[in-house]
Parts: sequence; C-alpha cells; structure tokens
Amino acid sequence: MWINKGLIAAVLAMTFALNGCVAPPPRERVVYHESSEQGYSGRYCHRCGTVRDVDQVEIRHGNSGGGAVLGAIIGGVIGNQFGRGNGRAAATAVGVVGGAAVGNSIEENDARGHSGYAWRFRVELDDGRMATVTQYENAGVHPGDRVFVRGDHLEAMREGDERR
Repeated sequence: MWINKGLIAAVLAMTFALNGCVAPPPRERVVYHESSEQGYSGRYCHRCGTVRDVDQVEIRHGNSGGGAVLGAIIGGVIGNQFGRGNGRAAATAVGVVGGAAVGNSIEENDARGHSGYAWRFRVELDDGRMATVTQYENAGVHPGDRVFVRGDHLEAMREGDERR
C-alpha cells in the first residue's frame, strides 16, 4: 500500500518538476539608447516616437540539460522502488536512463515550441532617445509611423493621440 502511494507521489513530483524545467518564452523587451542630441527642448511625450526601422528576427531557445538531469533523478527514484538486490540496481539504472531521455525530450519540445520569429522595431522617441522594442506580434506599423511605447510593446498612434 505504501509503495503505491510512494509511486504516485513520485510520478506527481516528476510531473511538476519537469514543468519547472520548461524555459519561459522570451519576454518582450524595450532597450533605450541615449542619443547624442541632448538639447531637445519643448513639450514632448516621453514614450511617443517615430518608427525608424522594422526587422524580423529569429528567436531560438536552447536546451539547458536541466530536463535530462531532473528526469534522471526522478526516473532513478521511481526505478529504485522495484526489485531486490541486483534487480533493484538494474531497475534504478533503467529508470535513470529512461527518465533522462524523457526529460530531455520534454525540454527540447518546449524549446522548439517557444522558438520562432519576432519583430524588432527601432523607435526614435520624442525626447531624442532611441528605443528598440522586440515583440512577437507585428503591431502593423511601418517606418515613419507614430507609435506609443506602452510597457514592453508598441501601439500605433492615431491622429491627435499624443499621450503625456
């Protein structure tokens, strides 16, 4: 009875632990670059600007090996629950190898699922700084369009939509 509960607990622990190895998708980010033009005066919106350049970039996630290591540990623990003597050692070894293969496969599939193409926008802000925004969705803007940098993504501005 206790062995079945221990096995169920180990399987649940393995499931949750392997989910912890999954790399999160890359965050959309904004990088500001100081401009050489420091004398800008007048009223301006600090997060408003004009798109200067749009590029499509490839985002690739690699395999850290954490899934294989965690899978090997969990597989070894589960394999150790079976057999006696040399049989237990063999079951543990099979669990380690099988767990490592499964954990590595899960991590690779997740990395492949989060890889893909994103859009990189270079924006000249009204205060003279340059901002680089990388995001998965295309905001539907082109070079020369006015935009608003909201947090970590771009929003196209409409006529008379100057935010302060």
